[in-house]
Amino acid sequence: MRHALLCQGQVNPKGGGSRRPDKRSPPQRLLVRLSKHLIHNRAFFLAACLVACGARPPEAPPVVAIPGDAPAPVAAAAPRDDPKPPPRIRPWVWETDEPRARARASREGLPLLVHLSADWSAASLMMAREVWSDPRILLQRTPLVALRIDLTDGSASPDAELWAERYGARVVPTTIVFDAEGREVARIDGACTVEDVLAAIGRAAADP
Repeated sequence: MRHALLCQGQVNPKGGGSRRPDKRSPPQRLLVRLSKHLIHNRAFFLAACLVACGARPPEAPPVVAIPGDAPAPVAAAAPRDDPKPPPRIRPWVWETDEPRARARASREGLPLLVHLSADWSAASLMMAREVWSDPRILLQRTPLVALRIDLTDGSASPDAELWAERYGARVVPTTIVFDAEGREVARIDGACTVEDVLAAIGRAAADP
């Protein structure tokens, strides 16, 4: 009789009398036992969840050995690209010695800018004030040699006439740009703007 009651789940196998009959179906009872087993084995339960979700456990930081002490974990530094240094800017410096300026331009393979001006020329004074002192000119990035020729003495000085004749200056001021090979690539008669000068320098730099 006791054996029959045990089979029906109505008697406690450890003693203590009868117990209420288990009305759950066999699959339900199996699920309850499996749940209790998984709860008691939390590590297995968490590992199963990680595998089911396709997750990966976090990687440990690299370990750096310190002499005389225990290894200390060090967080890996994120790679970063070193910024490239900006191109070098040569400040605008006027040469006043024509042979030396030409020799330097030839030796270094640089364009040559020649500006013929005079103190009595209002256009020359305007360019000195508004063009040659402009930051876009002073900090322009094309390396070149800048030569200023003073024609202030005018007809009273034979040198001024020779310079004007040599460079074909018909008006004052006159600005001429030569490329690195000594070829004239731009000529500006009279007053001009910053944009005009930069465009002339750009033609010298782009000239093959």
